Amino acid sequence: MIEREYGLSGTVVARPGAGVNSAEWLAEWENSPGVQYIVPNRKVGISAAASNDPFIDKQTYLQRTHTIDVWQEVSGTETESVVIAIVDTGVDLSHADLKGNLVPGVNLIQPNIPPRDDNGHGTNVAGVIAAVVNNSKGVAGMLWKASIMPIKALEPSGRGDEDKLGEGIRYAVDNGAKIVVLSVGLLRNDAYLQEIVQYAEDHNVMLIAATGNDEGRNVRYPAAYPTVLAVGGVGENNAIEERSNYGPELDLVAPWSVFTTAIGNKYEYQDGTSMAAPQVAAAAAMIWAKYPHMKAHEVRSLLRQTADDIGEAGWDERTGYGLLRVDRAWNEPLLPDMYEPNNSRAEAKPYTAGRMISAELSGGTDVDWFYIDVPYDGTLHMMLLSDAPVPSDVKLTHVGSAGVYAYKAVPGKYVQLKVSQGINRIALQFENSGEPVLWPYRLTSYFSIYRDSFEDNDRQYQAFKLAPRSQSVKGTFDKEGDEDWFSMTFERSGNVTVTLTPDTKRMDPVLTVQKKSERGVTIDDNDDGEFESHSFQAFPGTYYFKAGKVTPEATIGEYTLEIVYEPKYMDPNEPNDRPYQATVLQTDTEYEGVFDRSTDVDYFKFRIAERSLVDFSMTDIPIGRQVTAILQSNALSPVVSQPSDRATGKLAMSIPLDAGTYYIRMTPDEAFQEQLYRLRLHTDVLVGGFTDITGHWAQDAIVDLSAAKIIEGYGNYTFRPEASISRAEAVTLLVKAFEYSKKRPVTFPDLPESHWAYDSVSKALQAGVVQGYPDGRFDPDGKLSRVEMASLFSKALRLGGKLRGDVPFTDIGHDFWALPILKQMKAEGWLTGYDDGTFRPDVSTTRAEFTVMLQRIMNR
Repeated sequence: MIEREYGLSGTVVARPGAGVNSAEWLAEWENSPGVQYIVPNRKVGISAAASNDPFIDKQTYLQRTHTIDVWQEVSGTETESVVIAIVDTGVDLSHADLKGNLVPGVNLIQPNIPPRDDNGHGTNVAGVIAAVVNNSKGVAGMLWKASIMPIKALEPSGRGDEDKLGEGIRYAVDNGAKIVVLSVGLLRNDAYLQEIVQYAEDHNVMLIAATGNDEGRNVRYPAAYPTVLAVGGVGENNAIEERSNYGPELDLVAPWSVFTTAIGNKYEYQDGTSMAAPQVAAAAAMIWAKYPHMKAHEVRSLLRQTADDIGEAGWDERTGYGLLRVDRAWNEPLLPDMYEPNNSRAEAKPYTAGRMISAELSGGTDVDWFYIDVPYDGTLHMMLLSDAPVPSDVKLTHVGSAGVYAYKAVPGKYVQLKVSQGINRIALQFENSGEPVLWPYRLTSYFSIYRDSFEDNDRQYQAFKLAPRSQSVKGTFDKEGDEDWFSMTFERSGNVTVTLTPDTKRMDPVLTVQKKSERGVTIDDNDDGEFESHSFQAFPGTYYFKAGKVTPEATIGEYTLEIVYEPKYMDPNEPNDRPYQATVLQTDTEYEGVFDRSTDVDYFKFRIAERSLVDFSMTDIPIGRQVTAILQSNALSPVVSQPSDRATGKLAMSIPLDAGTYYIRMTPDEAFQEQLYRLRLHTDVLVGGFTDITGHWAQDAIVDLSAAKIIEGYGNYTFRPEASISRAEAVTLLVKAFEYSKKRPVTFPDLPESHWAYDSVSKALQAGVVQGYPDGRFDPDGKLSRVEMASLFSKALRLGGKLRGDVPFTDIGHDFWALPILKQMKAEGWLTGYDDGTFRPDVSTTRAEFTVMLQRIMNR
């Protein structure tokens, strides 16, 4: 039986009659010779361009997600069959642009009244999805037809309890919802909420949640759970929205800002990830209306694989898999494995811990490679799931910094991988490469952080002992109920500041400080992710510091416990504020002290029996502080004043003093007790103005010539008697001693007129006591040898040399060029050799040897 209608131009609209098989009916007509063409009579709707919703131009997110591009097709589908629950502040039940798309819900805050919105947030969310389209009112929802289930789980303030959130999700699952929109969230994991989320997954209900607007790498729960589609937001031109939470759990992003319904039959702009999440929920509803047989994980996968990759190639933690594309999700088929090709390490695709993804092994040589960027050392728990029986054993290979390890992956059971911070790679493949077989699987995981090195310190009596000094330690809360105790035993009183700082907003730290046998103090002044700090004056004894947190569950993150200890030292020299109280300084002994007030004065005194060079040094002054030391005579008259260096915390004075008693008066610019200054006095007796000739065999000669202004020492009151003397120094001393005054031109190429000894060499040349080397050089800075010294003095003495007599030294040959001079000077007692009979002519002459020789010649 056939029913016919005639359209324009003789077109026939035919339908199979009641009880007629549609497929057989279509085959019969397709083969009929009288039929030119046959096409299905599709449903049509008003196009977007013809939509009469007055504010549609303000809804830019409809164009950015390409929702309008599929309206003509989607508007004819039965999207109202997919119930979308909004667990929020309720919905404005009488809003003219919403009430046509609402189904009964529940009020969990006040169960006896309908779930009316007394905040506005839930109404904003509902309008994005289900504002009635083409009704000449307000805005257009993404779905032409919708079934929104309002579940009020939040107070008028927009806040609520975790149990109400979980109860709302369970109510939605138990009352026919296929999709639950959660534009709310928590920073911390919760075992109860985790159980509810798994309940939804077990019942094939899709949860879509906002990542949060905390401006950080902390996707909120429930969005952070593996089976929840986590949605972030992007700004205009798909720019990163800094306020949108991001991280390894992020799946998709959608426009951050929307124009939507508001309570009281109004409309307004709203922004946040709360407005991005319902856009994804609407797209999911379209998919499920088109493919009602799909599982929740397949819908998630289709939305991921059809997203517009707007960030780094592939998945990235700021934009996930990309921007929601409604047109692609509607038109493109579900790929069984969106990660192919990934058969090698080089082709490995990103996988993030805490996500459930869908893929496929095709048997044979197929290998699925993934890489995971792990934020900390710890354990990655991975599990395979599938709705199909596994055809062969599956091998999971882990490639990490510790090496390569293989495991048998049994579906439904976790494999535990020890992972290090950074990139880890995993590969999945069948153990036996038999006939090719398609095996769809889901890969899920969770991460547990490493156990810190201070464990086991969960109780006060197990407290980890820390040295009593400023320091910081890093720890973790790796298990349920973990709390970390530390102890520090102070021997000195001081100021202590303890600060507990988390590196994640998922940790709300609590700090406890307690002195042994006394009541403790607990500090919890700040919000999630913020530090807690306590300052106090510590006295000698043991103190305990507990690093804890508000909730008992394990946390993926680290904390830093910083202890700043500024001991208050007592000054062992007090009282020494007056000269008559001065502490007596012994030489080469270290003294310590502090300044307990800015007006504090420390006096020290010392006595020297003979003229000496006095060195006074002070160290360990706190950086940035300054101490001024004034050296005073016995009559308290100032001799010299010296401030310390603020940058190094040091002070040094060196001054020659006559015998007598002296005082050192020290004053600070600011008090300090957190560390001890250290001071030391050293004296060296001055003989002839030098500190290094006392008792030396040449002492008398050095003193004699120093007094005669013939010789000089160095700027630090040293003579350095055993140092070698240069040719220029020797000539200069000789010229001074013999008072040569006439000069002659100097032609040595290595002795320019600018040389300090030029004048002396000029006079010595004129006197005929020096000459250069055969190559024309004078070598003024070369060391004077013993034989050169003998030659120099022989010329000054006008000695001609002695040809007769025995060779005076065993190391001088008969043909040695200076033999006559050495014979005469030895015979006349001007020089001697060594005890072994040698003269060692080429050995350098010391300053002491030259001085003694010069004195003998001058006193001849």
